[in-house]
Amino acid sequence: MSIRIINTEVCQNCKKETCAFIDRVTKIDSVFASEGTVCPTGALQANPSQQNPFTKKECIDCGLCVGYCNKSNLEIENEANKFNFEYCNSFGMNALVSNYLNKIFPFAANSNRNSSVLFDGYVEIGEEKEAFVEVDEKDALECLRNLLGDFLLYRGQYANEVNTGLIVLTEIPPRGSSNVYTVIERMRMFPNLESKNIYITTFSMLKYLFLHPKNDSVVFENVFYNPLKETIEEYTERITKETGVCFSNLK
Repeated sequence: MSIRIINTEVCQNCKKETCAFIDRVTKIDSVFASEGTVCPTGALQANPSQQNPFTKKECIDCGLCVGYCNKSNLEIENEANKFNFEYCNSFGMNALVSNYLNKIFPFAANSNRNSSVLFDGYVEIGEEKEAFVEVDEKDALECLRNLLGDFLLYRGQYANEVNTGLIVLTEIPPRGSSNVYTVIERMRMFPNLESKNIYITTFSMLKYLFLHPKNDSVVFENVFYNPLKETIEEYTERITKETGVCFSNLK
């Protein structure tokens, strides 16, 4: 995958530079704020016509600059699902996910910017419905442990009880390879967790939803994997039919 400038003159005359910087929005008494910087690694820090950031080793091919460009003057060639996280730390991953979700849904925040909360992210997924977000390259079980802790620790602290958690990984772990599914199945046996729902998605799925927006609102429950309601194979087949893209391995 590569990103290119369609018309250099358009970039040179751009004053907003939303490919690099966007307006930050705050919610819930300013506790949460959306990202103000687009590029999660700092490869793009100003007008791209002045620096050619897309050839830098720090460019992870996330496509954020393409989606946020107010002139639609950036395009992706040979779009691919893979990410190069070698130059993206955990803080950058959280920022990446926040910027994806903030475009897909009404509002999202990288809550790691607020040292008073523990969860990685927060997203509004519908009217009076929110979700906690935990992000990791591979460790689904650690993300789940964190989400369960988030549910219990922040219970009753927000106007609307948060009953949904989203785990974001490089790939959805196969059944039998991780006991994360066993914990999800058993968590409803415990007090204060019986109404909670855990969904799993990948960086690639978020990237696709970000770069290919629908005319109508995205329904959270429809686009992410709920292990209690369908198998990975059923989810993969359904998503492939709905998007027309083969997500055979959901990477």
